[in-house]
Amino acid sequence: MRNILSILIATGILTSCSSTPELVQVTNQGPAQGSTYSISYQVPQGVDYREGIDSILKAMDQQMSLWVKDSEISRLNRGDSVRISTAFARVITLSKLYTELTASQFDITIAPVIKAWGFSGGSYNEDVNVDSLLEFVGSSNLALPEAGSLYALPAGFQLDVNAIAQGYTVDIIADYLAAKGVSDYMVEVGGEVRCKGENVKGRGWRIGIEKPVEDRIAGQFQTIIALDSMSLATSGNYRKFWIDETGQKVVHTIDPETGQPVISNVLSASIIASNATLADALATACMVAGPNAMQLVAQFPDVEAYFIVGNKKGELEVQKTEGWSAYEPN
Repeated sequence: MRNILSILIATGILTSCSSTPELVQVTNQGPAQGSTYSISYQVPQGVDYREGIDSILKAMDQQMSLWVKDSEISRLNRGDSVRISTAFARVITLSKLYTELTASQFDITIAPVIKAWGFSGGSYNEDVNVDSLLEFVGSSNLALPEAGSLYALPAGFQLDVNAIAQGYTVDIIADYLAAKGVSDYMVEVGGEVRCKGENVKGRGWRIGIEKPVEDRIAGQFQTIIALDSMSLATSGNYRKFWIDETGQKVVHTIDPETGQPVISNVLSASIIASNATLADALATACMVAGPNAMQLVAQFPDVEAYFIVGNKKGELEVQKTEGWSAYEPN
């Protein structure tokens, strides 16, 4: 009887192993957060998590999108008190921390100044005294939010979380897939990326970093990296800008200390970190830091950076941390 039982158990094990479903790669794509998203993951045939992913993206918009009239952030910026969601409370809390860690080179209270310069739904008015708006800039003035509780901003303050919300959304979606048992995925929202494992061809995920030129053509990358259990975020001034009446290019990266657009030869900053939230915030802070960006990154362990700068000859040069090479495919 024992032998028969052993045979049955062994047969069951073999059957279980042989019936392990073959995985296929599913890709969900679409518009999100004023940009697009592309998410690929390996699952058994017939499984698709688009509905759950779209639900997360919708929730993030309802909480943190400046383009949704009744989102939590829009209501806060109008001076309302809002019963704040868990995700938005977490983003504000992390943002306050990153402001401290970057010596205020990352600050979500920069919203009034950004709008005054004509970005994030604002319109430029040369009569606006940007300096006077700086009294409403400073994350230290924000109370720490408690999820589910009423929250309000100090009078005159407004928030803009565009430099962290996409990274945070990437992390939320990655955690969602992991909770579903997915071990191989690539999550990209608005250019911020987090990867784990391999693609369906058994290769590591390859992510391209754009060449920072205005007339870039599709597939034109400055470099390509391999990511596994890490995140990548890139910030640059070569796309979002406008030309003023004097012909001067006005870029969307605003220095929270001066309230002025950043003038720097750093054209783009790419950050590799363990999570996309930190990578997103640091990429923006590095654009503000400009020539001091390398010193800023050095304060963060296990973070790597890749800066593309323009030299006096109009040529592109690369500056990168020592550990960046570990992510470059052979």
